Amino acid sequence: MKDSDRITGAAHDSVIHDSALKHVTGRAEYTDDITEPMGCLHAYIGTATVAKGRVTALDLSAVRAAPGVVAVLTDTDIPGRNDISPTGLNDEPIFSRDVQFHGQPLFAVVAESRDLARRACALAKVSYDRADPATDIDAAEAAGYPDVTTPLTLARGDAKSALADAPHRIQGRMRVGGQDHMYLEGQIALAIPGEDDEMTVFASTQHPSEAQHMVAHALGVPFNAVVMNVRRMGGGFGGKETQMNLFCAVS
Repeated sequence: MKDSDRITGAAHDSVIHDSALKHVTGRAEYTDDITEPMGCLHAYIGTATVAKGRVTALDLSAVRAAPGVVAVLTDTDIPGRNDISPTGLNDEPIFSRDVQFHGQPLFAVVAESRDLARRACALAKVSYDRADPATDIDAAEAAGYPDVTTPLTLARGDAKSALADAPHRIQGRMRVGGQDHMYLEGQIALAIPGEDDEMTVFASTQHPSEAQHMVAHALGVPFNAVVMNVRRMGGGFGGKETQMNLFCAVS
């Protein structure tokens, strides 16, 4: 091996980001900077306005008749699986009639522009059979809701004996609220159909393989028919690891 091929520097040395110059000069290309293909359509997602309940009526006639609207998608329009759950528990549908949280996706409007899709989305008439939501962990446990994932216990040695023999012990309970991932680039995906069942998706996702699988599940096609492209992300911090599945599947 030549000396020039060796890794140099120490762990504490500052190393410039490979796209730093592009970032500071505005030349870094993000998903929204990609030139849209001719005839590109835009989707806007209609969401639930209640925190818990079931949709009893979904009148989208005015939405479909709105200017620029090309299509309106609901759970009945999904050719494959209506599921984008990263946990494998099948608990996160793309579009749902059972409302589990405020803002749950119910339908999507596809129009000639984002603004036309957004305006049409507001014309939807939705009726709900409301239920009382669980607003904290205690209420969720009391209602018998399952854990999001199977509890995992890591053990080494005899913890109970060590605690019993400890000269001092501190006991208490701590509550941690939700997080708001403050990335500058929002959730975004651009899908371009290819031959047969092929689909190429450009997205700002931290988990392109999972997004690929979820798009394939939703379309009912093999995984290799879906190609994911991630050029760079304008921040993520975990907020684009599984959340992007929805936007990739809808696009």
